[in-house]
Amino acid sequence: MLAEYESHQILSLGEGYYTPHYQPILDVGNRNIVGYEVLGRVFSPESNDYRSLGYHFHNPDTDTIRLVHIDRIIREKAIKHVKETGLKTKIFLNMMPNFLSMVYTGEVLDVKRLHILHLIEKYDINPNDLVLEITEDKFEGNIEKLLYIVSLFRERGIKIAVDDLGVGFSNLERIGYIHPDIMKVDIKIMRESLNRRSFKNVLSAISEMSQRLGSQLLFEGVENEEELYLALSMGANLLQGYYFSRPTMDFQDKKRFNKTLKTSLEKFSGLRFLEILENLRREQSFLDQFVDIFKQVDVSSENAMTESLNNILDRLPLETTSILICDMHGYQVTPTFKRDSYDLPWTRLLTEIGNNYAWKPFFIRHKAETYHSSRNSGFTEAFHDIETKRQYVLFTLNLSENHVLILRLDWESY
Repeated sequence: MLAEYESHQILSLGEGYYTPHYQPILDVGNRNIVGYEVLGRVFSPESNDYRSLGYHFHNPDTDTIRLVHIDRIIREKAIKHVKETGLKTKIFLNMMPNFLSMVYTGEVLDVKRLHILHLIEKYDINPNDLVLEITEDKFEGNIEKLLYIVSLFRERGIKIAVDDLGVGFSNLERIGYIHPDIMKVDIKIMRESLNRRSFKNVLSAISEMSQRLGSQLLFEGVENEEELYLALSMGANLLQGYYFSRPTMDFQDKKRFNKTLKTSLEKFSGLRFLEILENLRREQSFLDQFVDIFKQVDVSSENAMTESLNNILDRLPLETTSILICDMHGYQVTPTFKRDSYDLPWTRLLTEIGNNYAWKPFFIRHKAETYHSSRNSGFTEAFHDIETKRQYVLFTLNLSENHVLILRLDWESY
């Protein structure tokens, strides 16, 4: 009851108590502040400070009509402030889909009811400077209506971002339909990724998806150097968080964090360079061993290949966990020799003979590189095995014009 009473009190104050705060968003390329996310704050007379309205906007029990009114107050104050200061910057405004459903209730949308478009005209704001962040709230209507509203904003030059990426479960559908200009990754999934490799792999997938879509990748909630480096390693274009600044009541010098970010970027670049260099060195070390070991493999027959593999098992690096041979069409022609750990004996799996790998991305790429550049060996990127919870890479090698060796290496140090 106390929480409900406090919520009612907070949302029943006069217009003057509600005010926008601005959290800077930095461009990694030029290291300057290029925009601000507008965040709603309410002044509390009891504590004589400003409090976040975030909880109330995401509380399904809160009076939606009142929230829409407060949202419009904050939004208009922010746009008016931009106009009055004359600052050339991007403004990120949250757009809750369930609020839009109140605007679009029938078969025909009254464009005049779209508050943002009204404010653009009222204050003569350049639509290209506005970014609407579609949050992960439910849209009480069909997706076609949401897409139509988004298209109206886009036609006027407004950019679209998908917010809270990785938090909800409808993100992939929403991204596929909307094709956002900016994808925002929430701090919750970032923090998890620092301790759980699976989350880091999810971030890698999001990063690749943003590149394929041509969307900028914004990491919000960056609070320390470790999180900053994680964001950079995932290809962040834009950064936001307490590491740089908390939300403030006014705009800041766009170059305020330029030196800080420059130092961090140079440090990250150096560390990443050494990491890649070490991986290349490690690959070359394995390749040097393999060249000597596999030159003894007899490819005259399937039995000869099987016997050859059996004879070299003891010479393979301790990191080797499996090895097999297939033909150039991807069909496995030898048993799989496998071990779960370097200190366990090898087992021979006959049941996998005849399996096909031609559809596997690593096999297709190996085959294409063989024909394109006569490259006869290579390593894949590291991947995660969900059963062993370890990282592995695959090594492929042409033993002849008709046969390819596939070897799996444990890519974690013992």
